[in-house]
Amino acid sequence: MKKLIIFLIATIPFVSCEKDNSRLVFHINDCVVEDENHTISVVVFLYENCPIAQYMCGPIRDTYKYFCDTLNQPILFRGFSPNIQSTNKSLEKFINKYDIPFDVFIDYDHINNQNGEWTSCYKPTVTPEVIVEFPIGQIVYRGMIDNSYLALGQWSPPTKNHLFDVLDQIIKGEEVTYYETTAVGCQINY
Repeated sequence: MKKLIIFLIATIPFVSCEKDNSRLVFHINDCVVEDENHTISVVVFLYENCPIAQYMCGPIRDTYKYFCDTLNQPILFRGFSPNIQSTNKSLEKFINKYDIPFDVFIDYDHINNQNGEWTSCYKPTVTPEVIVEFPIGQIVYRGMIDNSYLALGQWSPPTKNHLFDVLDQIIKGEEVTYYETTAVGCQINY
């Protein structure tokens, strides 16, 4: 069973393709990111009650399995739910139902009724939204996972899988320059 942890600053364990426990520390927007000897990071903001986030679990899972399981690449995947309604139980059901192969953590401070550390650092606008860093600490892509939703309620078969494509460029050693798309999904309240 996957670990579910209410977000605690400086104690969050990350799931990755590799099982190396040594850690490196990076600073992003004045936030500390601990890494397990990886140079590629995928940060996904999800909300278990968002239909678009539910749908995007398939492309996210497929991308993870291809790069981590098939190609055995050392990519660090992390998921966060920046929602006041998320609970350990609701996230556990979500992870199991959608077969998410990495941990998803609550990133909402219920005591102070505000967004958590990771949401405050990366400032996503909706769930789902993905951020790719290469090397860790340098964002090279942010936005939608694929282009199957170009607007709310307007689904079409995807013609571009942004997450897969940027990871593929990195793994192939191609030059990657920053770009972003406008993610479509459920609004994150700030």
